[in-house]
Amino acid sequence: MFVWSRGGEVRRFEVAVQRDLSRLSDQVHQLFPGDDIQVRGNGRAVVLSGMVASKDVADRAVNVAMGFVEKKEDVVSLLQVRPSPVSNQVLLKVRFAEVSRSALTEFGMSFFTSPTGIKNTVGRVTTQQFPAPKYEDLQWTKVNSDYGMSPSTSSGKVSFSDFLNVFLLNQKYDLGVVIKAMQSKGLFQSLAEPNLVAESGQEASFLAGGEFPVPVVQGGSNQSISVQFKEFGIRLNFTPTVNGDRVHLKVRPEVSVLDYGNAVQLNGFRIPALSTRRAETQLELRNGQTFAVAGLMNNQVSSTLQKVPGIGDIPILGELFKSRSAQKDQTELVVMITPEILATDAPGVTTALPRTQEEFLPALPEGKSKAPLAPAFTPQRRSSVSATAAEAADARRKAREETVRIETEVREVQQAEHAERTEAAKVKAQAATDARAKVEAAKDAQKVAEAEVRRQRDEQKKAEKEARTAEKEQREQEVRDKKAALAQASAAQTAGDQSQSAPSEAAAQPEAPAGQQAAGAEQSPDNATARTVSDEERARAQAIAEAKQRALEAESTPAAQVEK
Repeated sequence: MFVWSRGGEVRRFEVAVQRDLSRLSDQVHQLFPGDDIQVRGNGRAVVLSGMVASKDVADRAVNVAMGFVEKKEDVVSLLQVRPSPVSNQVLLKVRFAEVSRSALTEFGMSFFTSPTGIKNTVGRVTTQQFPAPKYEDLQWTKVNSDYGMSPSTSSGKVSFSDFLNVFLLNQKYDLGVVIKAMQSKGLFQSLAEPNLVAESGQEASFLAGGEFPVPVVQGGSNQSISVQFKEFGIRLNFTPTVNGDRVHLKVRPEVSVLDYGNAVQLNGFRIPALSTRRAETQLELRNGQTFAVAGLMNNQVSSTLQKVPGIGDIPILGELFKSRSAQKDQTELVVMITPEILATDAPGVTTALPRTQEEFLPALPEGKSKAPLAPAFTPQRRSSVSATAAEAADARRKAREETVRIETEVREVQQAEHAERTEAAKVKAQAATDARAKVEAAKDAQKVAEAEVRRQRDEQKKAEKEARTAEKEQREQEVRDKKAALAQASAAQTAGDQSQSAPSEAAAQPEAPAGQQAAGAEQSPDNATARTVSDEERARAQAIAEAKQRALEAESTPAAQVEK
């Protein structure tokens, strides 16, 4: 920028325009006192640099800086996470335990005759709850077609879809019975222990199961069938977040199995249903703490009774014409979760594949088999390392302690510098406050002096006005005095003329003393009047002199000189 002065001199100034980041810097130091975060400007962008304790702190610092810019892209983060003895890797151990119990009780019977019947009578009694025998190819012949004529020959077949539990047929009496009497109990136990390692803040998933095909009809008039696959089995989705020695988890365990009892028939395809147990929650656990996030229990009880009306209501005998079925299912599912924060020097898992001996394989030669491997990420596994590894771990521990000590000293120095900067800012602020107070005091004194000058000026004007008034009154009084003197003179002259014209002038001469006394008596009032006029003039002249003296004194004051 070029600036021309009035004298013609040209000056050049370099002007740099940037954001005012002082408030942002103070706010960042107040919100994150334990982290070294520096705020700088780069044109329109705000640059954050330094070392922070975790990635979460860096994200929050960026969010704070976003409030001072117009766009999110104007914040450039160069923050680095400070190395820590505890890594941001989380090992999640999940145990799925499912127990399913079922009990079934069934009882029923069906009566039937042989295909030839009993005395030319074929019959069957059933509640249709369980499969009953069926007659096929029944044939007979009569000698003639008269009503009530017995058949000469008869034949037929009895077909069975299920002989149930008990099947009896008396060929002598042509009578049979099938009985369904069964009790069953079942127990199923499933246990899965998936282990999964994920980084803090990242989602991980696990599936132990499979996929089954589902036909889907597509198209309008020209329909076509495509196949889609649906997943089933044991699934685990979780997102860990490390917060010191605690782990915040967002987990979604799920267990699903194929259910053919509720299957759907579609164009010759039998599509099974899915029996699913699912839980989704968020929780925070300490390192190594186990918590049961789900305890799902499902109880189902069903009971069915069918009978032949009338006969089935007869006591004792009616039990032969009834059928019952009762079923009870109970399923329990427990999901337990154990998070573990992996150390930076964790040995991890071995690179060698296990070759443990199995019963159904031939025995391995002596010396060729290996002992079972110890579980990974356990104290026993870490304690089995050699002495060299222990020394290396001790050295790493000491190095970490030294690093922590140095970082603590650096933070203390930074805090001291920040405190010094804060104290210097306070001193500057106090000095500015004092300077402003002095300026205000000077302004107040100037106002008082100006008020005093105005007061003296007003007094001067008042004195001048009084002097002018006194002079005017004096002039008016002089005019009045002159008029009075002229009047007196004219009156005296008139009186003298009258006295000269009187006939007793001669007689009055001997009485001259008396006449002189009368003239003296007449002259004494005029003398009193003259003395009164002279006294008033002297008082008026004295007032004028005093007014002029006050005006001169007012002009000689320092305030009047300053005003001039």
